Amino acid sequence: MTEAISRCVRMDDWIFEIKLVRALKVDSYGQPYRAIAQLNVNGDFAFLDGSLHAGEEGFSAQDIATFQQFCQMLEVKELRLGAEPQLPNQQEVVEKIGKAARKIA
Repeated sequence: MTEAISRCVRMDDWIFEIKLVRALKVDSYGQPYRAIAQLNVNGDFAFLDGSLHAGEEGFSAQDIATFQQFCQMLEVKELRLGAEPQLPNQQEVVEKIGKAARKIA
């Protein structure tokens, strides 16, 4: 697994905290993207609450696995999904990330 990413960074008198991540599904930054998603981070969980797909069927199993891996890098314990039709079943994802978290712990 890749090294953890700190969600808080101190610079001078400021603390920068990662609370919102915009993810782009694209081969190269700056190119037109195939999908965009918004991930809100709050404590030990992240909430995938918005996404747009350009001509794709929504999230694949590989897409969800990628989001789960990113959440693990942020040391997030649970990935929660919004009720959008293009998102897979919430329970399936909670079970998958829960199994991954047990393997790490």
